[in-house]
Amino acid sequence: MTWLAENRHWLLFAATVLSGLSTAGVAVVGVLATASVLVTGGSLVLTVGAFLLATLLLGGLTLVFGAGLLSTLASRASLPSVPRNRRVANALHGLEAAVPPLRRLGLADRLEPTVEDRRARLTERYVDGELSEREFEARLDALLDETGESRVPDSELGTNAPAAPDREIERERER
Repeated sequence: MTWLAENRHWLLFAATVLSGLSTAGVAVVGVLATASVLVTGGSLVLTVGAFLLATLLLGGLTLVFGAGLLSTLASRASLPSVPRNRRVANALHGLEAAVPPLRRLGLADRLEPTVEDRRARLTERYVDGELSEREFEARLDALLDETGESRVPDSELGTNAPAAPDREIERERER
């Protein structure tokens, strides 16, 4: 990785701060120049127009740098402490569909519960007594059906342990 790629977030932060301060500075100078033109006379339209245009351009540049900074920080975030939640992931999938550049961040995929997370939550609810054995097995079967996994029969292992088929081999067999 190059130095630029490793420090992109710091460079974008500096650019955001500097362009934000420049925007504020140009806006303040524009207000003072406008007040000066009102007092001394002169072309008010040219003065206001020039400073307004400069302020809008610098403000837009600040927004671009800020969006780049947020994008870089979000893509670098590992999000280990953020709990996975299907509702949040679905909301983010909808947001990513509405705003395609957000797909690059992959936040919806990072927040979507994995099969292991969902299986652990089912087991936890069963152990806590929230689910009966029949409900637990039905939901576990539904989860395994949804993911394409199957349960090994009792006669083979002595338990209903889940078994994950090798999807690549299955795809090759289908061809």
